[in-house]
Amino acid sequence: MSVSTVNSPYVVAKTFVFRRYVTARHHLASLRLTAGTIRAARQRRRQERHEAWVRTFYSWCEAFRGLGFMF
Repeated sequence: MSVSTVNSPYVVAKTFVFRRYVTARHHLASLRLTAGTIRAARQRRRQERHEAWVRTFYSWCEAFRGLGFMF
């Protein structure tokens, strides 16, 4: 560091602001990761509901097809 930087009254303030910036950036990055995880979980649940509906629907179709052959 140069002598003028060390003696500057703003060094403490600059350090404080920079550290808060780095901390805030770290927290925001973790929130983005969390949001992505939540989004992926929501998508998986939606897909599971859809697959369950399709299974139920086609099981009904098969049941009615079987009943058609009985009569």
